[in-house]
Amino acid sequence: MDRQTEQQHLIAQRITYFRKLRKMKQQELSKMMSFNQRQTLSDIERGERQVQAHELVRFAEVLDVPPMALLDAYEPALDVEFSWRTDNEETALAEFEQRGRGILNLLITLRRKLNIAPVAISSLPLGERNSYEDAQRAAEKFVDKFQLGDRPSLVLHKLYEQLNIDCIYLPLPNHISGAAIASDEALLAVVNANQVRGRRNFDKAHELFHCLTWRTMPPSHIDHVQVNLNAKRSRTEQLADAFAGALLMPMGPLLGSLPDELTESTLMQVANDFEVSFDAIVWRLVSLERMSKLEAKQLLTGERPSGNGNAMNLRPHKLLSESYLNVLSSGISAGLISVRRVAEILGMSIDTLAESFRAHNLAVPFDL
Repeated sequence: MDRQTEQQHLIAQRITYFRKLRKMKQQELSKMMSFNQRQTLSDIERGERQVQAHELVRFAEVLDVPPMALLDAYEPALDVEFSWRTDNEETALAEFEQRGRGILNLLITLRRKLNIAPVAISSLPLGERNSYEDAQRAAEKFVDKFQLGDRPSLVLHKLYEQLNIDCIYLPLPNHISGAAIASDEALLAVVNANQVRGRRNFDKAHELFHCLTWRTMPPSHIDHVQVNLNAKRSRTEQLADAFAGALLMPMGPLLGSLPDELTESTLMQVANDFEVSFDAIVWRLVSLERMSKLEAKQLLTGERPSGNGNAMNLRPHKLLSESYLNVLSSGISAGLISVRRVAEILGMSIDTLAESFRAHNLAVPFDL
């Protein structure tokens, strides 16, 4: 497809998308465009008729979008769903959702332009009627099937790759732990790079569950975590927690690592060994009936050092991911998008983008 034809099809897709977004019928839009026949708009939306410059300006006015939204493939125009994990009940997420939409659209658009064929995304045959034990057993099967070993947190990124799901790290506000983002073409998990390591790993495993069950069990738009221990969370979120706990702490290796006496000090050491939070290991032991809920709540009421007392757990994670950066590198090297535009969409400086490549031991595909 030559560039002119590609642009014509892009405009057609954008006009159709924004018309449907505004809940307008073809007849209504045709009338507002002063087309004599509805067939004109039909031909345009099928990419069979070129849009003239003055028509493009009028389309933008009628659809109430900037003209570039109809011309620029990197301006997001796709249906996207979000599921956020936050510990702030007043969180305003509109700004972050617009950023997330752009980040996912960047990945999808570059893959199209690079002729990277869409891959089938794995799924997990679970629904809301399944028990927490079912979710835990599914996680244990993943550990065995994908040979994640005794400490799955160390290779969780490889599991994402094998399942054809993208997961990236971004510097988000402290009250946002992460998110799962879904469109018809891709799934993307986002984890807050600035959270402590144990929480990052749990969020990564939790969002993986949502990515694997999105079609059969859509998650909550917002999962309020650690706001109120007595608050009722949706069953989907509780199933995701059960899955994440079992994935990160398989029963055999975990029970084999437990000391004779379960105290805050000894459990903190085990949590560090599995690279999970203190809270996560306590509730995992409750699910395995090695600790009562009363004992768990007593342990969790005390003050504990951040990061389980291990300074390594407090270090931010390197940004983005190797697989995401490889797509960016190919797109930049092929001249499909400028470095400045990539940085703008990601919401980071060009220097930070360059450092992200270096942190993943990848060549920086541009000059500073």
